[in-house]
Amino acid sequence: MPYREAEARIDARPELGLSTQNAHALLRIMIDCGGVEAVEVPEPDCPPDARPEDMPVGYTVETTAAGKAALERFEPTRRFAEMLRDEPSGYARAYATALGLCAESGGATKAAIEHALEGDPALSMPKRVYASYFISKLETVGGLAWDGSWKTTKPGRQMLAAIG
Repeated sequence: MPYREAEARIDARPELGLSTQNAHALLRIMIDCGGVEAVEVPEPDCPPDARPEDMPVGYTVETTAAGKAALERFEPTRRFAEMLRDEPSGYARAYATALGLCAESGGATKAAIEHALEGDPALSMPKRVYASYFISKLETVGGLAWDGSWKTTKPGRQMLAAIG
């Protein structure tokens, strides 16, 4: 796809709010690391006597085999399953509570999630944690996104279904 379209898609992702880089820099990083290949496209509208430094350089971008492998490795539901394996067993229920509440229309506030998890043994066993722990972990793996309220993403709905 044209690089400008790729940048626009990156810009539209809620995860961009977690990044210190803009879409252009992130795309350049993916190109530099080999996850995306850039292919220059000749600019037919340039005057024949234009100097090379004055001509726009257009290019398309395509995901490489290495990029596809990274996408598979970091796929949200896979990351969530790996995260759950390392968590105490009672945490799955707390994640399900948060995902379920945020899947409702309008999403949920942090206070609503705290209220829903109030008294849940996962907050005190095996150690003291707060609702924000579950929110943060779900946001990190792509299960929740902030959009004026916490909302369950499409992968988050798959995570909820996997918990059962």
